[in-house]
Amino acid sequence: MCDLKNLFSPNGGRFTDHPGIRFLLVIAALLLVPVTAAAEEPEDTFGQDAEARAHAYMAQEPPEWDAARAAFAEAAKQGSPRAMSYLGWMYEGGHGVARDGELAAKWYGRAARAGAHDFAVKLGWMYLGGDGVDRDRDQAEFWFRYAIEAGHAPAQVAWASVLIADAQGGRDPERVFEAQELLEEALEEGLMLASYFLARLYIEGIGTQSADDALAAHYTRIGADDGHGQMQGWLAFMYVNGQGVDRDLVTAAKWANLAAANGDSLGHGLRLMLDEQLAPEQVREARQRAVDWALGQH
Repeated sequence: MCDLKNLFSPNGGRFTDHPGIRFLLVIAALLLVPVTAAAEEPEDTFGQDAEARAHAYMAQEPPEWDAARAAFAEAAKQGSPRAMSYLGWMYEGGHGVARDGELAAKWYGRAARAGAHDFAVKLGWMYLGGDGVDRDRDQAEFWFRYAIEAGHAPAQVAWASVLIADAQGGRDPERVFEAQELLEEALEEGLMLASYFLARLYIEGIGTQSADDALAAHYTRIGADDGHGQMQGWLAFMYVNGQGVDRDLVTAAKWANLAAANGDSLGHGLRLMLDEQLAPEQVREARQRAVDWALGQH
């Protein structure tokens, strides 16, 4: 068996080149679209009547965009961060108005300053990628840090992922330690996604952080115990190879069964391999342990 890190960057690819990382970053960005996840903090009690009218106007067929925008503007004037975020969404997507990334950023910034910290993270991604605005690394960092300083754990993971990607590409490799600290704090806050990035950091050895099998296994287990199928596959791989853990093929088969059930291709392959290598009673034991684990989660 090869070392686990070869599964991620066999050709020295950038951290963000891995499809799993790209998927996570896309999902993180999509979760910030105000239609599905408008400002949730702080409790938004301003401009409720105007905002209700705005939603009613948007629900018409066809939508009354001008009236909706005016109602959202009224609610925003009354201090509603949610209304501010919807105005940003309208300008970002061209809903009833010409697309205007700068105006979208303006409204998202107002929402963020009003306490909707998700939109500070969104602005960070916008400026980092030049999405509707000029690419501006300093502005991106400003907004990520704005949310971090407000205690917003998703911002810690987001900015840490950027620093790790930088280090993977050769930029500021020493800042992986800053990323590590942010991720550990986010994990303490209960954001399990942080365990994914920490595991990758120690599996690969990124920037000036060397690979560490024991820590890689530690953080992989956290994600696996949380039900992350891909990390269950990684943990199975570690038990097959004795990488950061004592080699144990039955335990490996347990995690491979769980990973495969979650649609993980590595777990599926390991399950098939272990079913051939293990004695029938060991296969049954591994499957029963997987069932017991799954039942224990409910």
